[in-house]
Amino acid sequence: MMVDACVPILKVVSKDHLFFYYYIIYIYNIMKNSIFVLSGNCRTFISCIDSIYTNVISKMFQQDVNIYIYLYLKLSDPGPKGQSGWNFEYKDVDYNIVLDKINTIKTNYPKLNIEYKLLTDNEISDNELIAQVKDRSLYKKFYGEDNKLLRGLHCHYNFEKCGFYILEKEKTIQSKFDYIIYIRPDLFFINSCNNIKTYNKSIITLGTGPNTYNNDHIAIVPRNHLNSFFFDRMNLYRNNTKKSFNVAEEVYWHTIKYEVKNIGKYYIKRS
Repeated sequence: MMVDACVPILKVVSKDHLFFYYYIIYIYNIMKNSIFVLSGNCRTFISCIDSIYTNVISKMFQQDVNIYIYLYLKLSDPGPKGQSGWNFEYKDVDYNIVLDKINTIKTNYPKLNIEYKLLTDNEISDNELIAQVKDRSLYKKFYGEDNKLLRGLHCHYNFEKCGFYILEKEKTIQSKFDYIIYIRPDLFFINSCNNIKTYNKSIITLGTGPNTYNNDHIAIVPRNHLNSFFFDRMNLYRNNTKKSFNVAEEVYWHTIKYEVKNIGKYYIKRS
């Protein structure tokens, strides 16, 4: 029941029933379940995860909220981006080392509900993925080269896979998540985020990045925006016949209604 829909009750009930009215408001506003999704190339995840827990996971919600964590990590790396100033190289990450770190996290934070998928390679081939693009000619400039388009496609395909996981998890726990928090796995946090109540619950909040134009690293996604964040980007590639895009970030922003606000202070840990 929506809170606004309860207001007319005040006109017809006695004072003895006001307790029930305020109880409805309390139940409606209480948060039960939220999930943190760390999706992408593993890279420096092992060095970053403790800072993510300390500054974001442990700070964002009050203690009575059930916290779930899903790690969707690719152990191999696609290599340099092919963009001046951003051509970083990373070594592939050993499966057992990552698994040991995850087990340590479970031991250190036993109240967290942690599940993971560790991939040695992409779940879909380059040819299969690029074949899903409805009109290749609409992706230009940086996106004009297939290898660069594929980097964005794989990233957005990862989001879709995580979206399906979230829906299945909701069926399992028989409850919807109030919020989904997306975090890139190689972010090292040096300052904490604020409590969830300080962020707009009507739209997606993107975190202020290390540079003002980099705000695609962390996002607070209210549950009613799940589709636009996790599914609509791949749907755009599959159906778009009109709008042109030059870089992955333009697709990232296009499908969502958002604001940009500080969600802790961090930098991308390269090594």
